[in-house]
Amino acid sequence: MNREQIAYEKGYRVTKNGCLIGLRRTRIGSINNQGYERTTILNNNNKKLYIQTHRLQAYQKYGDKLFQDGIVVRHLNGNGLDNSWNNIAIGTQRDNIMDIPKEKRKRDTSKGNKASIKYPKEFVLKLREEYKVIKNYNELGRKYHMYPTVIWQLINKRKVFKDA
Repeated sequence: MNREQIAYEKGYRVTKNGCLIGLRRTRIGSINNQGYERTTILNNNNKKLYIQTHRLQAYQKYGDKLFQDGIVVRHLNGNGLDNSWNNIAIGTQRDNIMDIPKEKRKRDTSKGNKASIKYPKEFVLKLREEYKVIKNYNELGRKYHMYPTVIWQLINKRKVFKDA
């Protein structure tokens, strides 16, 4: 069972105007660092699950279609905090990107290209050698004060360093 199904089965709901309602019938939720509203619930095994409001709203609106391969939740007006019924739709990632105005898409793409970091070849090669011994992205991340996902990219991608 998916987390949205578990939340719905337990009694969590999103109102038509986009408010996340908890088991005590009061508004709940906080904003995560990606800019979406979410809450934490316990599954039947008392394990914490994060539930995003827009995904629960999409489940209420579209049911199991939400879980089809390649389907994402879209905020039609581009506001990730507007979880109202009329602002939530499902579609492909391409649909989701095309919801963004063309000028903003161009600006964001340009920013993303400039933000790509290239690391010195010696550092990347040293990191790859250390990983052969440690075999732990989190540990290397702590050692070098980097996110484990960045460590993974440096170890597993071919073109991540600038030529010396």
